[in-house]
Amino acid sequence: MRILKKYLFFIILFLTVFSPLVKSQEFVQNQPTPSSNKKNGFDFKKIFFGGGLGASFGVENIITLNPQVGYRFTEKFSTGVGFSYNYYSYNRYPKFSTNIYGGNIFSSYIVLDNFFVRAEYEILSVESQYLTYLPSTNRTNITSIFIGGGYKYPIGERSFVNLMVLWNLNETEYSLYPNPLIRMNFEF
Repeated sequence: MRILKKYLFFIILFLTVFSPLVKSQEFVQNQPTPSSNKKNGFDFKKIFFGGGLGASFGVENIITLNPQVGYRFTEKFSTGVGFSYNYYSYNRYPKFSTNIYGGNIFSSYIVLDNFFVRAEYEILSVESQYLTYLPSTNRTNITSIFIGGGYKYPIGERSFVNLMVLWNLNETEYSLYPNPLIRMNFEF
């Protein structure tokens, strides 16, 4: 009987001491691993904002505002939409001013380090007088299809300056940009 009590004592002691360790091992093993912590679906942390602005004054006055918003699907691939507004005035004969506005969609893919390729489709609404220098209240749409590349220069954890060289594949006599188009914008 004494031996039975000893064995019973050691079994209870063993279960008392090692039972919490066994339970904690089960708990740790059942915890999600970092690879299974990935969210499926939309992640607000992958949204980015940015764009560019500019001004030029003289015989021709130009004020430009180009905000954009996008989504980083992966570390390398992003896409987004942008809005474009340009005020243009010509101070010699024939004097006139106009508002040019529209939007674009774009995609970028980082191919090597911070070098990326970019494709963009833009449509702008322009007063006909801007194209023909004749007074008119009619508006026409000008579309541009840009391809090119650039360098994404980091200025913070999620902030970048993008330097790009783009070519308009849809260049016509009415295109608003000469080829190649050199552009700089910000993203945060």
